Amino acid sequence: GEGMIFTQAYANAANSAPTRACLLTGQYTPKHGLYTVGNSDRGQSKNRRLFPVVNSTEISLDKITFNEALKSAGYVTAAIGKWHIGHTPTEHGFDVGFDRTELGYPRGHFRDDGEYLAERLTDEAVKFIMENNPSVTGKPFLLCLSHHAVHTPIQAREEIIDKYRNKSGVDCHNNPVYAAMVQSVDESVAKVNQTLEELGLSENTILIFFSDNGGHGTYTCQRPLRGGKGMFYEGGIREPMFVFWPGKIKSGSQCNVPVISTDFYPTFLDIADVDIPDDYTLDGVSILPLLSGESSLQREKLFWHFPAYLESYAGLKQDSRDTIFRTRPVSVIRKGNWKLLLFHEEWILDGGRENISDNNSVELYNLESDISETRNLCNIETALRDELLDELLHWIKDTEAPVPSEANPDFLQVFN
Repeated sequence: GEGMIFTQAYANAANSAPTRACLLTGQYTPKHGLYTVGNSDRGQSKNRRLFPVVNSTEISLDKITFNEALKSAGYVTAAIGKWHIGHTPTEHGFDVGFDRTELGYPRGHFRDDGEYLAERLTDEAVKFIMENNPSVTGKPFLLCLSHHAVHTPIQAREEIIDKYRNKSGVDCHNNPVYAAMVQSVDESVAKVNQTLEELGLSENTILIFFSDNGGHGTYTCQRPLRGGKGMFYEGGIREPMFVFWPGKIKSGSQCNVPVISTDFYPTFLDIADVDIPDDYTLDGVSILPLLSGESSLQREKLFWHFPAYLESYAGLKQDSRDTIFRTRPVSVIRKGNWKLLLFHEEWILDGGRENISDNNSVELYNLESDISETRNLCNIETALRDELLDELLHWIKDTEAPVPSEANPDFLQVFN
């Protein structure tokens, strides 16, 4: 294997829009207000114990996205594919920006003429690279290629599906259509990489592969990780990530340091030697030291904040706390190998810290010994629990993160 694999790479949220907003702004969810996709009150009111915080569906235009920061260093920038965060890429300063609707895909992954979306987006990306070859233009480029695969609807080319129909799967990784879809993304990465090689750009180009949330639990699973898309267990937020940079990264290396999508912005600035814009706060740190072979970062803690509700689906393989919601309002801290989840319904309505040992408001896991998050150590490692809880509550206060606090009078019954 070329490049570097990251084994503990995290998305800033368990679904797409908020992670994308964090990635582009370099800021945690409370700073831009995108917590979820669509409304924050998904699911039925009678099942929600609290009123959720109102969700924003677009990044404010006064945010300085990383492409805007790089423009000052002369970068030509493109966002091709899934956007999902309001306005348009060009309104946020991208020189080139379009999604599937501009390519004649009103829905799904196949156009009426049989063209497949992942292949078309790849062709557009290759075209952008060839038209903006720095050895011709004298200008560096930034390309964000955001595939809709492997998002629902799960669709792939029949001839690739056939290849997987006759292949036995492992555990729940046994969906031939999903596998074929993953292959289409794989082929896309190869084609982009091949283009860089053919143009002689590889040595001076950094290529990052990453995802915005875990896989959809109706079609696949993340085992041994618990849960999937929409949950703040590891299966919803821990992502595949690898980085190619033949001129810099030692081939076949692996990094086990936790990194998160807000780290991309400062990393890009670091690589391009661009200053952070004046009066603009970034929540991530540059991972350039890790890419250069160092084994730690100057950072102890990662945070997540989700003050909303996300309904479950029929047929979903359940790993969440209940069958009604994939996620209820929750905030999370990871420090070292420890991860603490604070569930706001029980914390606010069932006595908070006073009843912490029996109100089910806090879950504490050691990810080193229990990657599947099956053993809640809340009542065993009490000193550690209190330390992490205090740090999480301090962060919530410090970032002025809105927390749902008002009881919902429509709430009908408690579900186990």
